Amino acid sequence: MHELGIIQNIFSILEEVAEEHRLIAIHKVTLKLGKLQQIVPEMLRFAFDTVAKGTKAEGAVLELKEVPIKMQCQTCGTDFIVEEHIYICPECSGTSLMTLEGMEIFLESIEGDQEE
Repeated sequence: MHELGIIQNIFSILEEVAEEHRLIAIHKVTLKLGKLQQIVPEMLRFAFDTVAKGTKAEGAVLELKEVPIKMQCQTCGTDFIVEEHIYICPECSGTSLMTLEGMEIFLESIEGDQEE
């Protein structure tokens, strides 16, 4: 279950951000996840809730935004979104492709209360 490792890394960042911005509570965390990461959302949420216990993020909502797989054909230069796991250029039917998007795990935003 690599979801737990991902969440542990995210919590390292959350702790740093919370300290830097003097957050006393975190209410919402938004992650952008590339589709190629093959993350199971339910497992990620379970890991988040488990790691959040006893932290400033306990009870926080985890919002997940999926980033589609975007490829570039190395034959004709066409950029395209992969649909239904079909890794073939829609313009020239080329299969020499470079991944442009879809591998990322990105902490997009954190919402919380600041210390006054």
